[in-house]
This record gives sequence, structure tokens and C-alpha cells, in this order.
Amino acid sequence: MERENLAQKRIGYRVKAARESHAWTQERLTEELGLNDRQSISDIENGKRALRPEELVRVAALLGRDLEYFIDPFALEGEAQFSWRASPTVAGETLAVFELQAGGWIGLLRWLREGEQGRANPLKQSLRLSSRSSFEDAQDRAEGLVRTLELGLVPAERLSEQIEKELDIPVLFFDRPAAREGESISGATCHLPELGVILVERNESEARRNYDLAHELFHALTWDAMTPGRRESNALSQRSGGKRIEHLADNFAAALLMPLASLEHFLSPEQASDIHYLAAVADQLRVSPVALAWRLYNLKRIGKETCEALKKQRQRAPFTHRPKLFSPTFAGMLHRAIDQGRLSSRKAARTLGLSLPGLAGLFAEHGLEAPFEL
Repeated sequence: MERENLAQKRIGYRVKAARESHAWTQERLTEELGLNDRQSISDIENGKRALRPEELVRVAALLGRDLEYFIDPFALEGEAQFSWRASPTVAGETLAVFELQAGGWIGLLRWLREGEQGRANPLKQSLRLSSRSSFEDAQDRAEGLVRTLELGLVPAERLSEQIEKELDIPVLFFDRPAAREGESISGATCHLPELGVILVERNESEARRNYDLAHELFHALTWDAMTPGRRESNALSQRSGGKRIEHLADNFAAALLMPLASLEHFLSPEQASDIHYLAAVADQLRVSPVALAWRLYNLKRIGKETCEALKKQRQRAPFTHRPKLFSPTFAGMLHRAIDQGRLSSRKAARTLGLSLPGLAGLFAEHGLEAPFEL
């Protein structure tokens, strides 16, 4: 019964999304369907009333959608909200197309989780912050999370693993979509009523990936209190003009990756003006020299001149190999679903935007044998 109610609710989300994209009011859809009053449409969209099969066919025809749009278990239309970090040159249409693709990954992830674990825990983690919180408050919450998650002296090393394990927030690493030179989509947070998901572009430098992961974690943990904009620039030069929510996220990310205990451990006060030494400390913490420069300057550990010099240091080569596509948890659940006959390999490949050989390659990357014949 719960699964049926959930499906009914999600069909309602699709009806609302399709109606709004058509710029129809509830009154007009009521009239077109021949229903008695607008409350019927409201109840359908809120999941309180099920659409009869003939009504669903009629709605699909009226709103120019095929039936699959309403019943696809992987669809997220009407439910998901995204906040993207993308370069200013990425066109809105390009981002919208990629968002649709990413929505398929997350919809599949949700379906896999529900098949193995049931619904997500409704008691979500929260940082208990608001837009009126101070930057120091954001840093304090990050410092506390370092201890709670037992991230150690180099938090970046285990951050992704602990976010999934302890906070139940999936992290998916993706490949950048085809784009012109200078365009990039580096990460995102996806918010669903019962689930938050973090997306990180896996081909960036490790320092950039770590920062994006920490930044998006802030949004995942504060979404209800501080809903971020649909897109923010990932250009460092534009961060100073961002919204307060983004400044709070930056302060949180800096303290999460470079907590005071780590700075005390790695930094020698006698070498606080040695630029090459500070750049090496950034390498140890797996952050960029720019990120460390701002962190130390805001803590008044270095002066303006040292800060500017450190910001000019080039990021060194990536510290580790790039992460495996999506995540080991995701690949494992997907493998089991196909192997057990709960999901066809073709449906999985199509949803992920892969060919069957590409899907086999995904499993091989995670050390799994493809559970289907090519």
C-alpha cells in the first residue's frame, strides 16, 4: 500500500509539472478533464487522489506528454530542485539538458535505494544555521562535523566516504558534459523531499573536487533553511559578489577541509611567510593554495601580502587518481538489480546515457563483472 501511495504521489508531481510547463491553471485542467471542481486537480497533484487509467491517458494527451513521463519510476520532474556550480559561459539551455540527464541518474539511484533499503530516513541531518548566522557559526559547525565524522587531520581524504556512510547523502561523481573550452559544470546539490544528493565532476583537480564536495555538503545540510539559487558561478573571481548563502557555504567548506586542529598540526608559525612552504601545506591538506590563502588570511594567520602571493601559486598535479564513475555504492546496487532481474540492462544503460558496452565498462571500473551478455 505504501508503494502504491508513493507512486500516486509522484504521478501527482508529474501532473503539476506538466500543467505548469503548459501554463495552464488548475481550473483549466479541471474543465478540460470534465471534473466537478478544482479541488480534484489539487488532490491529484498532492497525491491525495489517484488518477484513473482513462484520466491519465486524457491528461497525457491534453498536456502533450507520453504516458512514460507520468509513470517512469526514475523521473524526477516536479520533485527535484537543483543548485548548480557552473561557469558563467554555460548556456541555460545546456544546463537544462544536463540537469535532465542527471535527474535520470538520481531517479535511478532513488529507485535502487528504495528497492534495497526502503524509503530514506525522514530525520535528515541539519546544521541548524540560517541566513542570519555568522560566518563564524558556519565555521564552528564545520569544525564540529570534522570531529563527528572522525575525518582526522586531512578531512578531504575520507570526506566522500563519510558523507555517504554517516550522513546518508549519496555522492555521485560524473564526467563533464561536452562543452566549449572554458565552460564547465563542476558540481551540484539535488534536493528531493526525502533525499539529498551531491554531484561532483570527477575530472577536476582533486583540490577543486574536494572544495566542491564540501561546498555542496553545506547546501545539502541547510537546504530547507537556506534554499540556494538554481545556479552559482564556479569562477573564483566572482565569489566575492555572491549571495550570503554562498559566502556561508564557502566559510563552511574552508573550515571543513582546513580545521584549526589540522592547521595547528601542519603549520609552523616560523614559516608562515614562506610561500613555498605554505603551498606544500596546501598539498598536504589536499586543497588549493588559493583556498589555504583565504583561510589563513581570514584567521589572521597571514597578512595581505602573503595572502596575495600564495594565491598566485599554481595548483600542483592531482594528488590521486580520479574517482570511479558515480560511486561504488551506486554501481553495486545497480549490479544487483540487473543480476536479480529487477531491472533490464538496456533500461539501465539508457537511463545513464551509456551503451551496453559502456555499462559493462562502468561495472569493470568498479571491479564487477557485467551481469548481462553483450
